[in-house]
Amino acid sequence: MFAQVGRQPDAAPHARRITGNKETSMTVQSRRNVLKLIGAASLLPVATPSLARQGLNGRLRIAMQDLRTELDPLHSRSTALVSFRVLESIYDKLFGIDYENGGQLRPMLAESIETEDSVVFRVRLRQGVKFHDGEELTADDVSFTFGPERMLKKNAPGYGVGQITFPSMAEVKVIDRHTVEFVTKAPDPVFPKRLTSYGGGIVSKSAFLQTPDFDKWARSPVGAGPYRVVEAIENSHIRLEAHAEYWGGRPPLESIEFRAIREPAARVAGLRAGDFDIITTISPDQFESITADPRLEIVGGDTMSFRTLIYDSRTNEVLRDPRIRRALNLAIDREGMVKSIWHGRISIPRSHQHPAYGDLYNSDRPIPAYDPERAKQLLSEAGYNGEKIIFKSVGNYYTAELAETQIMTAMWNAVGLNVEIQIKENWSQIEDEQPRWINNSSDGTYYPDPAASFATRWGSKSAFQTSGYWTNERFNELETTLLTALDPSERRLAYQEMLDIFDQIDPPGTVLHSLAEFFGKRSDITWAPTPTGLLNFRPGAFKA
Repeated sequence: MFAQVGRQPDAAPHARRITGNKETSMTVQSRRNVLKLIGAASLLPVATPSLARQGLNGRLRIAMQDLRTELDPLHSRSTALVSFRVLESIYDKLFGIDYENGGQLRPMLAESIETEDSVVFRVRLRQGVKFHDGEELTADDVSFTFGPERMLKKNAPGYGVGQITFPSMAEVKVIDRHTVEFVTKAPDPVFPKRLTSYGGGIVSKSAFLQTPDFDKWARSPVGAGPYRVVEAIENSHIRLEAHAEYWGGRPPLESIEFRAIREPAARVAGLRAGDFDIITTISPDQFESITADPRLEIVGGDTMSFRTLIYDSRTNEVLRDPRIRRALNLAIDREGMVKSIWHGRISIPRSHQHPAYGDLYNSDRPIPAYDPERAKQLLSEAGYNGEKIIFKSVGNYYTAELAETQIMTAMWNAVGLNVEIQIKENWSQIEDEQPRWINNSSDGTYYPDPAASFATRWGSKSAFQTSGYWTNERFNELETTLLTALDPSERRLAYQEMLDIFDQIDPPGTVLHSLAEFFGKRSDITWAPTPTGLLNFRPGAFKA
């Protein structure tokens, strides 16, 4: 689906050179890993006319299952899909992934990136870019965005999230007004792709430093994306307005309002009543009530991301034994769930991997097995005597979450596991109350490589390990190879052994199926989510 970018020395690969609106092939010399993207090409097609002339009066209303009013990509509360969907309109990154053209790296706020050793990366910035407050974006802003005061020092407000997104970053230096140099602690084969991820949004240094504290800044940040923040009210709404000086052309919308509507039925009713133009997280049992109205339709489906479960194996005695966790995995009939709940519309990955990973993907790895008899045998071997296991869920964050929670609990009970559902009011109750037991979760893939989702979600610096859910010494040793080896074959071997640990030896959780994302929308709107489930409302991505 997506091609690999910036491959390794000795492979003599082909990179891409982009100049204007044309692309030409460029052979990368042996012993050099250079990806150069030059010129005015960008992720953005030609701007569309203002919607004031197209029937929406320039205002788009979106109902979402949840909102986070902390709008800095390095804020701890912003590391959720519902946040990424809003942040996509507020920030631009140095580079993006062009999903319509093979997953290639494409320039955004930067024009080129070059490295000879996969340790020092020189980035040339686009000139004339304006922040939401009218100030020009320069190398000083980029250096500050990734620098010690904001991200790299342990007491920096974005240190925790920054270590997950940019674990290899050592320093970033200003070379001149429009050139920066990134230096990594060790060779990083995917560093250019990291710059496209959720922590890569560039912020205004001067605006950041003028705000007294990080939380206040996060509620009214200054970025360089197509829309600026006007208002962010907790548990209510976030309103954005078009950035008139956006470098990519006039945005197609005058304003976007995201509303928090937690109940799926209420979102559907609001769409049918004309209160909303787009609604998120539609479950299959709601499809008919939407498609029955000729003014409405459904878009979306499979994404590159994963719907998962996480097991807390350290704060309770029952789940410490990996045989119990293996039994939990083997008792789940994923195919049955996909057929009954999703009507076969989504896929079950071959473990925590995606074909977009290219050479690292193993097409021979089976999908997670359903074997209730083997599950019963493992429970017997572990000496399990019916001790209670709690499955905590908020019930309505993920599409069909409550239905899947109930079905999996019934499957577990059928093999002799004593699992009880506890519905919680919010995520704090799930994550803070110990023991944490079993939780619903998801792993976002924001660029096509396992470093984007597998390592950041389950690795040594992930919140999963650092907050004490699970750890595995061999897994963490292999992670170092995955994140630093320049030879794709070494990375593949390490990744596949990590998947063996994940699936069979010491499961920290499991993959259920692809993270399906369905959206209801007005039929007269031409728009679709990205393959990562994000919401792109830049010029050329939306019209009505």
